[in-house]
Amino acid sequence: MTPSHFARLLYLISMLTDFSGFVVVFAVSRGLAEAGAEPWYLGVAGAGLSLTVSVSSILSGLLANRFDSRAIFVLGAVTIGASAALCGLGDSSTSWFLPRYWLLGAGLGFVYPPLIAWLNRGTRTDGDGRDVSRRVILFCVAWNTGMMAGQLTAGSLFEFGPKLTFLVAFAVAAVNALLVGIAARALPVVHEDSQAEVSTPAGNLSAERATRFKRLSWIANLGGMFGGSLVIHLLPDLAVSIGIEADRHGSLLACWRAVIIATYLLMHLTNFWHFLFRVSSVSQALGALGLIVISLADSAATCLVGLALLGQLVGFNYFSGLFYSTMGSPQPNRALAAGLHEGTLAAGMACGTILGGVLGSLFDQRLPYQLAAVLLFLLLALQSAICWRWRRNGD
Repeated sequence: MTPSHFARLLYLISMLTDFSGFVVVFAVSRGLAEAGAEPWYLGVAGAGLSLTVSVSSILSGLLANRFDSRAIFVLGAVTIGASAALCGLGDSSTSWFLPRYWLLGAGLGFVYPPLIAWLNRGTRTDGDGRDVSRRVILFCVAWNTGMMAGQLTAGSLFEFGPKLTFLVAFAVAAVNALLVGIAARALPVVHEDSQAEVSTPAGNLSAERATRFKRLSWIANLGGMFGGSLVIHLLPDLAVSIGIEADRHGSLLACWRAVIIATYLLMHLTNFWHFLFRVSSVSQALGALGLIVISLADSAATCLVGLALLGQLVGFNYFSGLFYSTMGSPQPNRALAAGLHEGTLAAGMACGTILGGVLGSLFDQRLPYQLAAVLLFLLLALQSAICWRWRRNGD
């Protein structure tokens, strides 16, 4: 298999992974909301999934940096299918249902760090970063297309019952696991030499700057996905309360994802945002405004406006974080850098869903979105302080 064919296979795997994964996420979260689950329970369900993604992503990055990551990759794909099957066979009212759902997070966390590292093998990190950007945009469009299609499909299928929805997720996951097996066999050696150089190449100014900005992106990831997690795991509760039907709910999530993809494309086609913190600051401020709009929404149209404002932030954080993580990491450390990138995103999701769920139950279902907006501004202030210290030290 040629390198270009191998890359296309990995992009297809990215799309199918998120398709099957988010069919399960939609079916579980919407099913719990329609069954009358309290916001705190939705928060626990989402937080457990996100925490599992966070831990398994970092663990996957560490293991991929030391061992043959093909086994990790295959295990992740099989685990996703197992979670879909177990959720479809289980009863959401039982205490053992959530661990079956959280198993999905382990699968997602094991799949992506080695996949991202393989996609970025041999990329040039000097110059304007166009080589890195090209690979990042194709990956981002692939998995977001899968997620968007999964949410639309789940929204359409759910009216026929969750069992059918889980069955479709399992079928796609099974096909994906087969493709993962083919990909794993196509690359003889996929782990990196742990003795290879791990420092930033001397004289590579772009890589040195990217190393600093990737650390800022980890902070931004926490705030952005704190808010994004509310959309994924708690918006079903708000949607049900204001009378948004399941198919319309799926369409809203698809539109949100379309805004995220459009943001990726804009960032790939331009470079005005490279190493400029003020651009990130504006994006984070608009994301906070979007969360406030969602907290005040009383219709699908108002929700869409808030989701669009928040979507551009989710897109900016993900693309810039992956760009800086690749630019600022030598080849041997890229699986670990990808794991930390995915791990901080998932950690923000875990915090958002658990705190949002508890606050939604104790006070009001709209309060979590307002809290997320406040947190975004606080983390933005922290990033500003770090940038000010860099300038003061002449970095």
